[in-house]
Amino acid sequence: MLATSAGPIILRNLECFVDESDPSHGLIVGCPIMKILEYSTDELLVRARDGQTEWELAGTNDTTAPTAEGTMPLQRVCRLQAAMETSAPSVAASEDIERYETRTAFPTMAPEVLADLIRTLEQIFKVATAMGLVLEPRARLKAILRTRQDMFRLQFSDDPPVRVAPLQVSLKPGVTPTKSQPRRYSPDDRAFLERHVDALWQHSLVFRNPRSRWASAPRIVRKKEQDHDPLAGPRMTVYTRAENERTEAMPWPMPVLEVVIGELEGAHVFFVLDWFRGDCQLPLHPDSQEYFTFVTHRGMYTPTRVPTGATDAVAYCQGVVEEILGDLLGNGIMCWLGDILGYAADATALMELLDKVLARCEEYGLKLLAKKCQFFATEVMWCGKLISAQGVMHCPERVQGLIGIPLSRTAGELQQFICAITWMRRGIPEYNRLTGDLYAVLERAMILAGSRKKQKLNRFLLVDAGWSERDTACLNAVRDALLNMLPLAHPIPTAEVCLYADASQAYWGAVVTQIDPSKLQLPLEKQNHRPLDFLSGRFAGASSRWATIEMEAFASVESTRRLEYLLLRPRGYTDHRNLVYMFDPYGSDGTMARYRADKLQRWALSLMSFKYVIEHVPGEVNAWGNLLSLWGAGPVFPTESIARRVARLAVVDRVSPLKEFEFVWRSEGEIRTLQQDTQYQEQARAAGVNWDDERALLLSPNGQVLIPPDATVLQQRLCVIAHAGAGGHRGAKTTAAALSEVFVWATMPADVSTFVQGCLHYMVTSGGKIPRPHGETLVATKPNELLHFDFLSMLEGEDGSKYVFVLKDGMSGYVELVPCIDATNDQTYASLLDWFKRFGVVRLWVSDQGAHFKNQVIARLQSALGAHHHFTLSYTPWTNGTVKVVNREVLKSVKALLSERKLQTTYWPRVLPVVQVALNSMPSDRLGGATPLTAFTAFPGESQLRSILHPQDPLEASVTWVEAEITNHLQTVRAALDGMLAEMTSASEKRRRAARDRHAMKRGLRPQVQ
Repeated sequence: MLATSAGPIILRNLECFVDESDPSHGLIVGCPIMKILEYSTDELLVRARDGQTEWELAGTNDTTAPTAEGTMPLQRVCRLQAAMETSAPSVAASEDIERYETRTAFPTMAPEVLADLIRTLEQIFKVATAMGLVLEPRARLKAILRTRQDMFRLQFSDDPPVRVAPLQVSLKPGVTPTKSQPRRYSPDDRAFLERHVDALWQHSLVFRNPRSRWASAPRIVRKKEQDHDPLAGPRMTVYTRAENERTEAMPWPMPVLEVVIGELEGAHVFFVLDWFRGDCQLPLHPDSQEYFTFVTHRGMYTPTRVPTGATDAVAYCQGVVEEILGDLLGNGIMCWLGDILGYAADATALMELLDKVLARCEEYGLKLLAKKCQFFATEVMWCGKLISAQGVMHCPERVQGLIGIPLSRTAGELQQFICAITWMRRGIPEYNRLTGDLYAVLERAMILAGSRKKQKLNRFLLVDAGWSERDTACLNAVRDALLNMLPLAHPIPTAEVCLYADASQAYWGAVVTQIDPSKLQLPLEKQNHRPLDFLSGRFAGASSRWATIEMEAFASVESTRRLEYLLLRPRGYTDHRNLVYMFDPYGSDGTMARYRADKLQRWALSLMSFKYVIEHVPGEVNAWGNLLSLWGAGPVFPTESIARRVARLAVVDRVSPLKEFEFVWRSEGEIRTLQQDTQYQEQARAAGVNWDDERALLLSPNGQVLIPPDATVLQQRLCVIAHAGAGGHRGAKTTAAALSEVFVWATMPADVSTFVQGCLHYMVTSGGKIPRPHGETLVATKPNELLHFDFLSMLEGEDGSKYVFVLKDGMSGYVELVPCIDATNDQTYASLLDWFKRFGVVRLWVSDQGAHFKNQVIARLQSALGAHHHFTLSYTPWTNGTVKVVNREVLKSVKALLSERKLQTTYWPRVLPVVQVALNSMPSDRLGGATPLTAFTAFPGESQLRSILHPQDPLEASVTWVEAEITNHLQTVRAALDGMLAEMTSASEKRRRAARDRHAMKRGLRPQVQ
C-alpha cells in the first residue's frame, strides 16, 4: 500500500525484497513499478519549473504540519513525509489507511510466540522418536523442521492469505440484500466478542464497514474444552442461512472416505497435518466480502477471508487443498478439507513425502497448526477414524463418549444419539436390525410431537411415546455393539473377496470380507475372514410387501451396487440361493407375477458385470454366527434355519464353447468320412436311408444328413452350434427343430434335451407360461395385416439407449427391435414409418395405452393412413401378450448373449441385431415348421448349421437357360407361398382353437344356465 494525501493505493501481488536489518518497514518502489502507475519524473519537474526556476530546500526537515497558505505543494509533501518518518500515526489514521491488508505484507511473530512454537515442535519431535523413528529419518525430520519452521503457527499472525484465486460468490438472479439485527449477548459473551473481533481486526482479517447492505448476526457456541480448561473460550459462528439461500452453490466433487481409505494397503507409517484456522487463510474476493458482513453490539465488520458456514466454503477449501497438493494426492497423500494424511511403507519415504508437502505449503503460503500435527506414527487419527497398518476403526474417544451418555429421557436426546451412531454404522454388523426398536419409538414420538425438529423433540418425553423395557434393552445392546465394533481391513488385491448377504421380512444385511485364496478349501469355522465393510437396511413402504425371493435378491443386488469398488475382483461369494433364482426366476415358480419376474431379470443384468462363484452354505452351517464369533463380536441374534441345498458353479475363463480354442467347426468332408464305415452304410440302407450319389452322403427320406450314432463328439458340436451364439440359447424343442432341418440321428431329441438342460446360459432363457386373456382377440390371417408394438425398458447402454421398441407381425411373428434413447411418440412415429416404407402400410395396430402410443401424433398418423389402433386394457399386460412374450424373449436372449461373450451390460445394443436374427430364424410349430422370416418375407430362414454343408460347385449355363429358370422359379415360389400361407393359417387357427378350448372351462367347474 502506498499512502497518498488523497488516500491509499493498494498494490496486489507485488514481489518484494525484505531487509530485516531495517526496522522502519519502509517501502521503496522502483522505476518499473512507477511506470506501471503512470509516474513521470519529467512531468513533475516541468510542473516545479513552471512555479519557479530556483528552489531553496533548506528547512524541509521541519516536522511541523504544513499549514501556511503560501507553502508550495512540493514543500507540503516533503514535510508530510518527514513527519511520518519521525512520528507514529494516530489511531484514527490507522483505521483510515489500514482498511485492507496493509500489515499482512510484513508477517512478524513475537519472540514469546516463536519460543512457544519451537517448544511445541520439539515436543512433537520427541513423540515421533518415542514412536520408533530411527536415527537417519530422525535426523531428516529435525532438518525439515528447522528449514520449514515458518510453516507452523500457534496463534494469529500477520500472514497473507494462501496464494490462490480468491473465492468469488455468485448470487442467484434477482436476490435482494438481507440484514439481521444485533443479538442480545450475556456480559461474558460480549467480552469474548470484543476480544475476538479486535484480534481479527488487528490482523486485518476484518475491517469496519458501517455502510454495508448485508449483515448477519454471530452466535457464540460453547466448546467442550471449557469444561476442564478455565482458559479455553467459546467459538464465534456467523448465522449465514439467509446469504446461503441466495447463493448459487459451487460444484466440487468431495472424496468418498470409504473408497480413498482403501488405498492404504501396504502402508505402515503415517503423518497427519492440520491447517491453522483454515477459514482465516483462504482469500475472499473483494466483490464478495460485503455479503458476509456480521453485526455485533460494537458495529458491523466485513471479513477479508472466507467465512466458515458459507455455501461455497467447503467446496472451495477442498479445491484449494487439491490445487496445492496436486500430483501428490493418491501417491502417499490424502486430504479432506484441512486434514492431510501422509502414508508410506517406511520412515525414510515418509520423511521425503513430508518435506514435499511442507514445500508445497511454503510455495502457496499455507500455515499449519503445530499442536495438532503428528510427523511420525504407526497409527493416527484422521477424519474421526483410527488408521493403522492393520485396518481402520472409529475413534475410541468418540465411542466412549457415546457409551457414557445417560439413558435418553426425551425424544431429542434419542434423536441425537441415533444420529451419532449412524455415522459408525459401517462398523456394526446388522445395524438396522439392532436399532429397529429405537427408530420405531423415535418415529412414534415425532408423530405425537407433530415435529421432527430437535428443539421441539427436546420437550417431548419418551415415556409418552411408549418407551418400554424392550427399548431400554435395545439401547443397551447398541452400546454393547459399539464396544465390540470391528476394525475394517485394508483391501488386498491378491485376496479373495466374499459377499455374505441375508434378508428377513423386515431387514437385510451384508458383509464383505477378504481371505487368503489358499484358505478357501477349509471349513468355514476354520477360515480366517477379515471384514471389509458392513451394510444393512430396512424394508419399508412398498418394499415391505415384496416376496421373499425379491428381498433375498435385493440384498445381493444392493450390496454389489454400493460396494462395487470392493467387489470388482476375480471372484465373489454369497451364501444364499437368491442369485440362482435371479438367473432362473420362472423356474422357481411358474405362477410368478410378470412384473416380479421382469424386475429380477433386470437386477440380474446388473450383476453380469461381476465374475463370481455362487456357493450355497448348508443348513447346519451358520455363516453369520460363525463369522461374528471369529471376529469377537458374538452372534447378536439367534440362528435362522435355511434350506439344505448345496450347488457350486465353477467360473471358467470362456463361458461360450464357441470361443474355446479347441472348438473346430465341422465340415461336410468330415461328415462324409464318418459315414464311410461299410457296416454302418449297410445298416442305414436297410433302415430306408438313401445314398445321394451327387453329394456322396447318406440322407434321410426328408433330405436330412444322417449322423452316425457313435459320432458323439460331432453330435455334441452340432448341438453347440444350434443352441449357442445366434441360436439364442432357446429351449430344447426349438433347438431340436433347428437341428432336425439339416441333420438327424436316432437319439437326437433326448440328446438335445440333455444338452440344453446342462447349459448354464439356459438358466436365464427358460420360461414359464403367460396367461392368455379371456375373450376374443384380434387375429391376422396373412402377413403384414396386424402389427403389435411396445416399448421394453432396459439398462442404459453405451450409446445412451434405454429402451427397445419392439414391433411384431401378428400372423408370422416376424420381429424388429429398435434401440431407443427415450420412449416417446416421436420414436414411435419414426419406427412405424420405417416399417411401413419397407413392408407396406398395416391397417390394424395393437398396443397398450402408454402416453407414447395414445397421443395426437400417433392419432393423426393413424387417421392419415386409414388404420385402426386397438388399445389393450390398462393394468392387464397379458391382454397384449403377443408382444409381451417377445419382450421376455429379448430380455432372456440379451442376458444370455452378454453372459456368453463376457460383455458389459452397457453393450446390450451390440447384441440386439443377433437377438433379432435368432427370433426370426427359429422354426415355429405355429407356422407349421416355417420360420417367421420365411412366413413374412418368403426368404429362407436358415440357421448357422447350414454353413457346415457347403453348396456344390457352380454350374455353367447360358443366359437363355437362366431366364427360363428364373421364370419357373418365380412361378414355383408364388404357388408355394399361396400353399404355405394356407397351411400356416390353418395350423395357427388349429392351435388357437385348441388353446381356447383348454381355457374355456376351468377344471372341476360346470357352468349353470338359468
